[in-house]
Amino acid sequence: MIRQESEFNPGAVSRANAVGLMQLLPKVAAGSPSSKTSGILRRHSYSHQVNLRLGTRYFREMVDKFGSFEYALAAYNAGSNRVDDWLGQGKYRDPQEFVESIPFTETREYVQAILRNANVYRQLYGTP
Repeated sequence: MIRQESEFNPGAVSRANAVGLMQLLPKVAAGSPSSKTSGILRRHSYSHQVNLRLGTRYFREMVDKFGSFEYALAAYNAGSNRVDDWLGQGKYRDPQEFVESIPFTETREYVQAILRNANVYRQLYGTP
């Protein structure tokens, strides 16, 4: 995921103003608006430790919400509301069918690239 998001560059900034290894948007880096630490987290979102912690926490929330890595990856890239909409538009036999039907080319290719890279890493290093 980090390879796809930032190519392992902790100083990466996207055109959407997402930052760091996991390319966090400011609203994700800030956490809950009521969080006492939101300002600190926003200022330190370039720190690789903070960025990884916040990015993996957010991704875990997406996995818990959708129950599938494919859906969670799509939500990480395009937003959970869009994935909710896409899932509501059709009955998919499996997550792979969903991935093929993602209407945003960027998101579809993002999910496919991460799944492909994960398979390569498993072949190289085995399953953790």
